[in-house]
Formats: sequence, C-alpha cells, structure tokens
Amino acid sequence: MTDKQIQEWQEKVRQSYGDESKLFEYLFETMDNFYYRYLETTTDKNLKTVPLAPHLWGARTSEGSMVDALKIENPAAKKGIIELAKSVPKAQGPRVQYELLADVEELTVDHGEIIFVSSINWGFPDFEDKSKQLKKTVTFKYQDLAQFRKELALKLEEACSIFL
Repeated sequence: MTDKQIQEWQEKVRQSYGDESKLFEYLFETMDNFYYRYLETTTDKNLKTVPLAPHLWGARTSEGSMVDALKIENPAAKKGIIELAKSVPKAQGPRVQYELLADVEELTVDHGEIIFVSSINWGFPDFEDKSKQLKKTVTFKYQDLAQFRKELALKLEEACSIFL
C-alpha cells in the first residue's frame, strides 16, 4: 500500500467509528461475544452488556451446576469451587458467580483507556468474602483507532483467561 492509500483507509475507518457512541457500540458487541464464550452458564444465556455504575459496563452471571463450574481449570478457583461443592448441600443451591467488566476511563477515536476486570466468585451465598474470589485486571491503553480495533479482543481474551 502506498502512503496515500493508507491515509485514505485510515480516514475511512475514522469516519465509520467517528463518534464515541460507535466506539461504545463496538466495545459492547465485542464484549457480548466474550460472554457467549466465557460467561454463559446452564441457566444464563444470551448475555448482553449492561451499565452497572458510571463508566462501568459488563455482565454478571452465576452457575448453579457444580459439575459445570468445575470445568474451570484455574487451580485457585477450582480448589475454591470444590470447597463450595463439599460444604454447601445441593438443596441450598450453591452457585459460582462470574463477571466481566469494562471500566471505561476514556474512549475517543484518538486515544483511550479501559480497565477490564474478570472474576470468579465462590463466596456463596452473599459473595462478599474477598478470599473466595479470583480477579484478573487488564489495562488497555490505545493511541489510535487502528490500535483500538486490533487489540481490543486481545485484551479481553487476556482478561478472560481466568475462565479457562
């Protein structure tokens, strides 16, 4: 590609993502795809990004099937889920909670910063005990639209690695 072709392509991309609302739309659609891959449970399907607080978007879900919850390979989470399954009778409906959040510090065509937080929480029933929770935080800073589009899914994949 010549320099002129590159500039024309960059301008075309800029126009298609020209305002903040289109950037948010792209972010949310990408996150929705990750919910399908990592957060859907036996009872929670078709998850969508929702506002949770100012500048905070994401999805929370819970898994009531301990057999399915134990498919997570992360050693710390697996150990906690095993403890939950052993200590809480099935009749009490033990659950494991999952979430993927995006804390949007800044989102513009020229630059931005998003902090992705994924978590697995086996602190049933109130999910308040921080020692029964595994979190992963990934900071995504970009300096132009091309970097945003290229690296967004990679950063989400990194954040979701705790669900494997």
